[in-house]
Amino acid sequence: MRVSRMLCFFLLLGTLTTLLCAADITGKWRGKSDEGPGWTFTFKSEGNKLTGTMVSAEGKELPIKDAKLEGDALSFSVDSEWQGQPVKLVMTGKVSGAEIQLHIGTEDGSWGTDTVLKRAST
Repeated sequence: MRVSRMLCFFLLLGTLTTLLCAADITGKWRGKSDEGPGWTFTFKSEGNKLTGTMVSAEGKELPIKDAKLEGDALSFSVDSEWQGQPVKLVMTGKVSGAEIQLHIGTEDGSWGTDTVLKRAST
């Protein structure tokens, strides 16, 4: 009985630690990669829940999907299009203070680039 209580306590403590340690990235972030356009994202994070949008090359706001924020690691996808064809972009990254190191690539791996996002003032 005592062992099960201690196990429950440590499981609860681990869950709370993960939630409390998730980075707060709420706000607008911008970056430019060596290949391709500039990137603009707006995020809203609450614990490890992440929602938001990406601005497409045409200026449309596209919702992020399958978003996860665990500690300083984030991942999400965006359904976009390239030259009139649908393309799913997959993003993975790491939050470090006022920067996000982000890898952006196509779902099939045929294209990818890295960028550093910084908080935008507006």
